[in-house]
Amino acid sequence: MRGRVTVSLCLILCLSFCPWAGRSLSQTQDPKSPGEAQRWFQEQRRKEIQKQADFQQKMEEQRLENEERQKATRKIRDEYADQAWQEALGATDQQWQAIHPRLERIKQLRSMPGIDISVYAFGAAGSFQTTGFMETSDGGRSTANASSQLSAARGVSSTSDSSTRSGTAGGRARSFAEGGGNIRVHAPGPVKKQVGDMSLGWQWRRPSLNSDADKLSEGDRVCEQLLDALEAKNPDPEQVRQRVEALHQVRAQRLAQLREAQRQLREIITPEQEPKLVLMGYLD
Repeated sequence: MRGRVTVSLCLILCLSFCPWAGRSLSQTQDPKSPGEAQRWFQEQRRKEIQKQADFQQKMEEQRLENEERQKATRKIRDEYADQAWQEALGATDQQWQAIHPRLERIKQLRSMPGIDISVYAFGAAGSFQTTGFMETSDGGRSTANASSQLSAARGVSSTSDSSTRSGTAGGRARSFAEGGGNIRVHAPGPVKKQVGDMSLGWQWRRPSLNSDADKLSEGDRVCEQLLDALEAKNPDPEQVRQRVEALHQVRAQRLAQLREAQRQLREIITPEQEPKLVLMGYLD
């Protein structure tokens, strides 16, 4: 009796499986005619194109979503920044309205015009690390380490002087957020030394890599002119001396403006607020 039940169940399962198997096989069979083959390939191509379009759309939606999230975060942070400064200094609302513009003026003036270098290292896969002085969003400079991932390997076109593939991997400016400020990093640049599969080098961090020539400050222009004179094939000592003197004058003027801005700030702060501003470097 048990054997008959087993056989019956097997027959039922086979009968149930056969139509499904037939449909599956018919779906995977090659088309019977050239016309059917062409339509099948066209349909597969359409599905692939649609899949790629859906993927690109999803990536774009994620990018826009991330941008909106970052904008919202920056807005909240910027709105809170004034409150944080006011709390740190223990200033009243009326005091802060007077302190804030003078403090912003000092932020703009306390960075002296100059050009630093960036030292970088990158591998065959395109990842790179760079160390050097980096400009922050408040106009200051700080020594920092940065790491990023290039969208392409060597041979990326450079925004500065271009060269052969063996000599450069591009000189594009990279931006990222660190400590609440935007930092622009220039890397990688010309390859100057090879250690295994690691390429090393350094480059001058020209102000013109960060902004258009018509937007450069007077100090930035003087610095670039001095660097141009130093990088000439046969530097003219007199020209170098004149441009060094011009840079000294620009820095002296900036320093005088900074001292005046600090004096104006001292006029409106309390004795309790002054040591905090000295601690943060806004007052000497």
